[in-house]
Amino acid sequence: MRLKKLIPFLLLCIALPAIWADDPTVQTIDNPWLVLRSFLVSYPDKISALDYDGELKDWYLTVGQKRFYWAKGRLLAADQAVSSEKWRPYVDYLYPDHIPDPSTFSEETVRALDAETLAQNRSSSPVYNISFYDALYDGGTRRRIESHIVRFDYLGARVSVHEDIVPNLRRIETRLYELAVRDKDVRAFISSISSIEGYNWREIADSPSRSNHSWGIAVDILPKNWGKKNLYWNWVSYWNDKWMLIPLFRRWMPPEAVVEVFESEGFIWGGKWLLWDNMHFEYRPELLALRKWGYKGDLKK
Repeated sequence: MRLKKLIPFLLLCIALPAIWADDPTVQTIDNPWLVLRSFLVSYPDKISALDYDGELKDWYLTVGQKRFYWAKGRLLAADQAVSSEKWRPYVDYLYPDHIPDPSTFSEETVRALDAETLAQNRSSSPVYNISFYDALYDGGTRRRIESHIVRFDYLGARVSVHEDIVPNLRRIETRLYELAVRDKDVRAFISSISSIEGYNWREIADSPSRSNHSWGIAVDILPKNWGKKNLYWNWVSYWNDKWMLIPLFRRWMPPEAVVEVFESEGFIWGGKWLLWDNMHFEYRPELLALRKWGYKGDLKK
């Protein structure tokens, strides 16, 4: 009963892995060429150029026939770049190698993760200008994005995702089944899958924001039973003010080998966020490129 009640809430949720405002755990890169290059190498079939505009004095990417300027990390069209501060940078956190361990959190970090503090920060923080992602995935309208959504059998369940990530998911599936032959934990993970939630369009009133599920580039893999363990920080925060200090062994997690296979195909795992979402995988190869180049979000305090 609890699972049936919680799934709709999960699907309507916006994934916000980073914490905004003055949180000391936020990590960004003030290096336009490096960040834009991470997008260029991650979407070579979508992005045709990375160049510098001498007149506007800013770097830009070309997606199709459109230019998206660095604009202090906001990735905006030229006419929007002049008001860049109203938007949130696309890369506003770095993906870590390891799961943040609550046993190492400072008092400052614990305070920043308080549910009320998070809610206050979210209500006053800028949102993403999603024009860049709409250009990448042809997702300006619900009709456009749904012309690219594919539904198919996956790991014993049914899932709907953007056609662009289907080859990646197929390679992941093949490798997981191969691993399952010799790895009992991977085999148990596959057999435990209850459902896989992918594409879910949702417009938010008075806001241009949408979750990555709205482009069909994220999947939530829900187990049949996670026992007495914890799956998603927000569910826990309703009854436990100190949710951020729950030890790692009290969280449900896919096997490390499963996470590594997803990462090898450009997906990040929500279990490595401070606001952990352990069922969630999303296609963000640019963050993995940055991590490969040495830019990691491992918590230092």
